[in-house]
Amino acid sequence: MNEKTVVVTERDGTYQIQNNGIPEFALLGILECIVFDMKSTRRNETTVEQKQSPNKQNDSNSEQSETLEKSQEIQQETKREAIKESAAPDIRTRISNAIKAIRALGGTIEDTDLSNLTDEELQSELEDLTEQYKRLKSSKASK
Repeated sequence: MNEKTVVVTERDGTYQIQNNGIPEFALLGILECIVFDMKSTRRNETTVEQKQSPNKQNDSNSEQSETLEKSQEIQQETKREAIKESAAPDIRTRISNAIKAIRALGGTIEDTDLSNLTDEELQSELEDLTEQYKRLKSSKASK
């Protein structure tokens, strides 16, 4: 089996990525999955902590968990920003190209402000445009 590895290191607030054989686009997808898993885990931990009674937690444990949560939030925010910076221009470019292609086929598209959209909304927009392009292309081919 061909093993591919990715090593992410953090030193003084900066991240370094060593990529061994994984395309950058696939790496972005992997990082998005990791962030999603981290968010899910944090939500589950928060739910469990809320279910526990306050009497069961002592002050030192709550201080440690607060410090740990804050550091995890900072790390997650940094990762989100890195992913957004690296992924956002690519998906915005793809959306722009899809709009141009649809217009070239004679379709009409409303201009939307992409700067305020989240990654999920951008992905949804791209999927919608892709479907519209496919419909236009197949209808042009059938004529």
